[in-house]
Amino acid sequence: MEDNNKVEPDYLKGFNEGYVIAQSVPDLAEQLVKVQTDSQRMAGFKAGRDQYVTERMREHLPSWLKADRSIKEQESPSKSKDRDIEPEK
Repeated sequence: MEDNNKVEPDYLKGFNEGYVIAQSVPDLAEQLVKVQTDSQRMAGFKAGRDQYVTERMREHLPSWLKADRSIKEQESPSKSKDRDIEPEK
């Protein structure tokens, strides 16, 4: 049985290169992303650059938008919590 969680070494190398190049030389990363190829390494490069760009955009958001909304929705109390069915007399 093959492990589905294992990442191809070429993809991982490209991902790391894309992230680092986007961090240090963003113009070069932008040009390299436009290259048309089907290699695993280039797919990883594009994903690494996209990951860096996403993280940078998230840094510029206000703190209330940075939080993971799915966690907040799970923690919010229901509207009927602490309410009695019959009014007190």
